[in-house]
Amino acid sequence: MTKKKNRSIILLLFCLCLVIGLGGEGAKAALDVKIGYVDYTRLFFGYEKTQELEARLNIENEVDQEMLSERREMTEKEINKLTEELETQALMLSESAKEEKQAEIERRIEELDEFSIYIERRMTDREAEYTDEVMQDLALRVPSIIESIAEKEGYRFVFDRRFIFYVTPEEEFDLTDKVLAQLNEEYKSQINQ
Repeated sequence: MTKKKNRSIILLLFCLCLVIGLGGEGAKAALDVKIGYVDYTRLFFGYEKTQELEARLNIENEVDQEMLSERREMTEKEINKLTEELETQALMLSESAKEEKQAEIERRIEELDEFSIYIERRMTDREAEYTDEVMQDLALRVPSIIESIAEKEGYRFVFDRRFIFYVTPEEEFDLTDKVLAQLNEEYKSQINQ
């Protein structure tokens, strides 16, 4: 009976190996699919809208920096004048007048600091606003572009490069340039309308 049992087990294992072997070929063929990825960082910086908004941002920030520089120069002149008056008139001024002049100097310094903080915050907010605008635009446009390219070229999976730990260096997997070209083409046609 144990010989029969051993033969049955051997036969079962043989059949199992045969099924797995044949099934493995079918599974291997099913796994032979096109896979691609898109590098969103390159999309962001290569997108013409990003470049246009960055140019506008630089111009607006330069205007703000110029305004801050002029304000700083003017305020420093006022502070220097007040400091000079305080020093030259120190013997003639009462204690309360000296304190008043010193308070005025400190108030001007504080106003300049507040204005500087306001300008820096405005520039940071403007940059965040432009970045958000581009990211929202990418979020709306890129999925349909990727889907279109994937369907035309037979890609089964397209991933975001940021979420892949390792990608081989072959360019055939990188769809970024194709997506970017179509994205910029759509953007130009939108502007021209």
